[in-house]
Amino acid sequence: MPRLTIFKKILITTLLLSLVPLVISSLFLFFSLESINSRLPVEIGETADRQASQSLQMRAQHVADTITDFLQRCENDALFLAASQLDQQSLMNFYITRRGELWELGEHADSSRETHTTVPLYSSIALLDAKGNEQVVIRDGRYLPAQELRNRGNPAGTEFKNEEYVRRIRELNRGEVYVSHLTGFHVSKKEQLGDADEPEHARRGALYRGVIRFGTPIHNRQGSLTGMIVLSLDHRHLMEFSQHIDPGRNFSTVFPSYKSGNYAFLFDDQGWIITHPKYWDIRGIDQNGTPFPPYRQESSSADVASGRIPFNLDYAAFVHPNYPQVAASVREKKAGYVDITNVGGSKKVMAFAPILYSTGDYGKYGVFGGVTIGFQVDQFHDAAREGSNLIRKQLGDHRRQSAVIVLLTALAAGCSAWWLSHGISTPLRKLTEGAHQLAQGETGSRVQITSRDELGDLAASFNFMAEELQQRKTNLLSTLDELRRSRLEIMDERNFKESILESISSAIVTFSPDGLLTSINTTGRAFLGSQTAVGMHYTELFREWEGMAALISLALHQQQGYGRQPFIREQDANATHFDVGFFPIASNGAKGLTVTLRNETEREKLREEMIRLDRLASLGKLSAGIAHEVRNPLTGISLLLDDLHDRNTSSPDDREMITKALAEIERVEKLINALLNYSSPTRIDFRPAELGMVVHDTVLLMRRQAQRQGVDIRTVGETPPPFRFDPEKIKQALLNIVKNALEAMTAGGTITIAMRSSAETALLVVCDNGPGISEADLPQIFEPFFTRKGAGTGLGLSITQRIMTEHGGGVQVTSSPESGTCFTLTIPLHHQEQGS
Repeated sequence: MPRLTIFKKILITTLLLSLVPLVISSLFLFFSLESINSRLPVEIGETADRQASQSLQMRAQHVADTITDFLQRCENDALFLAASQLDQQSLMNFYITRRGELWELGEHADSSRETHTTVPLYSSIALLDAKGNEQVVIRDGRYLPAQELRNRGNPAGTEFKNEEYVRRIRELNRGEVYVSHLTGFHVSKKEQLGDADEPEHARRGALYRGVIRFGTPIHNRQGSLTGMIVLSLDHRHLMEFSQHIDPGRNFSTVFPSYKSGNYAFLFDDQGWIITHPKYWDIRGIDQNGTPFPPYRQESSSADVASGRIPFNLDYAAFVHPNYPQVAASVREKKAGYVDITNVGGSKKVMAFAPILYSTGDYGKYGVFGGVTIGFQVDQFHDAAREGSNLIRKQLGDHRRQSAVIVLLTALAAGCSAWWLSHGISTPLRKLTEGAHQLAQGETGSRVQITSRDELGDLAASFNFMAEELQQRKTNLLSTLDELRRSRLEIMDERNFKESILESISSAIVTFSPDGLLTSINTTGRAFLGSQTAVGMHYTELFREWEGMAALISLALHQQQGYGRQPFIREQDANATHFDVGFFPIASNGAKGLTVTLRNETEREKLREEMIRLDRLASLGKLSAGIAHEVRNPLTGISLLLDDLHDRNTSSPDDREMITKALAEIERVEKLINALLNYSSPTRIDFRPAELGMVVHDTVLLMRRQAQRQGVDIRTVGETPPPFRFDPEKIKQALLNIVKNALEAMTAGGTITIAMRSSAETALLVVCDNGPGISEADLPQIFEPFFTRKGAGTGLGLSITQRIMTEHGGGVQVTSSPESGTCFTLTIPLHHQEQGS
């Protein structure tokens, strides 16, 4: 037997210690990588499914909470109106200010243009009496005339033929609100699609125009029912909560794709779908008010083909058994997600969340309904498949590289075995173990080698590297935490500032140092137009605001004119008053300029009206006092002069002078009577009358005087139907204008009285071809005691203006030397009397 030398022992030992562990570790690594290659895609897919489903659930819950807040605001609107002064103007102001935005596609099928429009939240606002008779109705931006008002107490007489909201509201106590389920005429598949193949391509099809009624009773101070308020929420605003949700890569869309399965819909507490890309899935009634039955397994093929199949989740187990379970979970106020297959055959995950609400018909379960968001399952696994392919490729490269490394290592081990000794095996093993731990992320491990040779230096370098890696890892984690906190703080601060800016009633607009628009709030868009876009230059933005661009230029380029100042915008012969503020951003406006706009028009009108009323009140008191003090001594003088006139002792010249004095005293008495009538006018007596008879009587009274002056008085136009007004007061107002015209037309001419009427007002237009009123006198003609006639009192036109104001109307005048003068009297046909 050959003797084994030390050299052979070291060689054999070194080969065994180096090659055997290398081969074993390579095999272990190979099988481990294969196991990872098979398990990792599955785990990635399951994790993606779980995270995506939870994300959809959170989004559904957010939408549900938003709808809850929206419904509560609608309920508060009804209570607010019930506690308010319910006149026509207040209702119209309320109708105009309650608006919401609609995001829609263009009308044409080949159009990709999207529109954002704001429309009223409520399709109608109705004030009904205790029996259900409509008193005031605002619909489509107008008041319904009296002949269109109906009694809604009988369900058959309601808009959708079967509504019982009048009876339900009568049963409520003060402060309670009735909220109905969605009601609307069903839209069939053909009506929505038209010639289109899918809902997202249908641009000219029918729209679902349903309503949800919010009603509350109105009681008097004794607690008796006097009426009710009914707000009809436009279904399109409910569609906005679900229609634009796209859980795919786009996140949001103007109209979702039904075939993709990536869309959301709402259903109510009875299981009926109330918003959906397919309008024929939404609950509805036929033209006789009969509800369509839900889509069932036994539904006829004709109904399915035509789309007469509104969808109710409680009856949809034949489509997928999870649909009824989702409806039941929502009624139990539970959120979650399930696997589902829709009618179109798309397999998807559907997250759902309850809409908590318990008013009106929704008190049974305490929920309005539920929000669902669906997403195709296959798209969940896209990331997993991409990751799996990448891992498989990298593992294949790693196996090839490992094979090369193993081969090279074996060759190196065979060569190094000739000169390596047992003394280096232990340090190498420790270094190998430390390297494996470091590769596995255990940066706290260290190699303990005390030798002072190259292996010792290598161990020291290894330990230094591990220390550096551990320190950098700690610093990186700390930096990531700080970045995460900073991001959250920045987002909170940004959201807080945006909320404040949007809630301010003044317009807030900011410009860069170059004069480009950088931000604008909602009020600013209302003032400057919906086409306003970030990046517009201030000269383009304020091109219709004469003088504003110059003020902004002064503040931007010369750093002058900062602070607040009044600004008047003239537009279409109307003046709008603004309080404008200019404030620099950063020192000396280095970062731009902030411009604020507050509409002061109503405040300016109120101020001017108060000044005029104070002046008239003071004038009335002064006139009454003077007239009272002068009347008594004037009566005595008149009696004395009359006595002197009757005595025969007076000469003819004295009696003539006394006669002239009595005439002047009579004229003063007429002035005093006019002052007393102006300071304490009689109450307006509203009663049904014909405006044509008033005009006829006025012309009859003035015709003789007009003939003497060579003036022709004509009447034109059609007489409006009888309505409530004070005929004597209107006759007095008309006589004042005609008398003034006759006094100005000393050389003859023509006076034309024209009658016109619309659905809301009657007009009297009195025009003459006389010399006209001077431009300097026009602003003063309605002021008391202003006159250019030597013998006039100056009260005629002032009294005319007050008569028209007491009727709720007005008087306007236009005049020129070439065409003469025209007075326009406006009388409302449906004036609300004081105290009625």
